[in-house]
Amino acid sequence: MRPLAISGSLRRASTNTAALEALSRLAPAGVAVMLYRDIGALPHFNPDNDGETPPQAVLSLRKLVGSSKGLLIAAPEYAHGAPGTLKNALDWLVASLEFRPSPSH
Repeated sequence: MRPLAISGSLRRASTNTAALEALSRLAPAGVAVMLYRDIGALPHFNPDNDGETPPQAVLSLRKLVGSSKGLLIAAPEYAHGAPGTLKNALDWLVASLEFRPSPSH
């Protein structure tokens, strides 16, 4: 199993990132948690730029999400909600084919 972990914090000393790193180290055998570290490199979401050739950073994130077997998110609360970097990443993912709901059982 290979879940993707995304920290919604850009801080070097982020406790959210530290928690995901610990999760990766402590994962049981057969579980390889991948930590996405490029959230700060994503361009601001603009639907006009999400056509035939989205930005490379967006394509890379979508490919990771599409190849993972789950998504783990750790983020600080910011202004009573999700931080802008995380919201931006989700905006790039929400309409993509890689970010799909699980099939019903």
